[in-house]
Amino acid sequence: MRGGKKVVNKLKKLPPFVPLPWNMLNHEAYKKLPFAASKALPYFLGKVKIAYNDPNRLSTEFSFPYNEAKLLGFALATFSKAIQDLVKFGFIDPKDKGGLRGEGKSYSFFCLSARWKLYGQPEFQPLDWKCFFPRQKQIQKVNRTASIYEKDAVNL
Repeated sequence: MRGGKKVVNKLKKLPPFVPLPWNMLNHEAYKKLPFAASKALPYFLGKVKIAYNDPNRLSTEFSFPYNEAKLLGFALATFSKAIQDLVKFGFIDPKDKGGLRGEGKSYSFFCLSARWKLYGQPEFQPLDWKCFFPRQKQIQKVNRTASIYEKDAVNL
């Protein structure tokens, strides 16, 4: 009956899930979180594939591209607002702001945050995603040359 025992053990194993602990669900920060942000939060929490109690969980950077959010049913503007709200209420911290850089696109990077635990207290440090600047990267100097339009404007 060894084969039957393995089947029973497989039935006891839980499928993959994202933990939302009671202290988070009952906290004022989560209760005041707008609907779209509360719907997006489990997807952000699930991005970090590290045990819930591991201290490295909060320092692990991850990206969440807009095209992935679109596949999950978020409108681009709604997802943008959800990111702003998750940062504002202390559930995620921005690490690098993406967007168009040069000729290619880059993703924004985040870390999970425990700032939400201080929400509503004087020690809470709110962040504003809109004012967050990208990491400073080495920019290669390029000699500027006048475009053909500038040359035409000079000749007028």
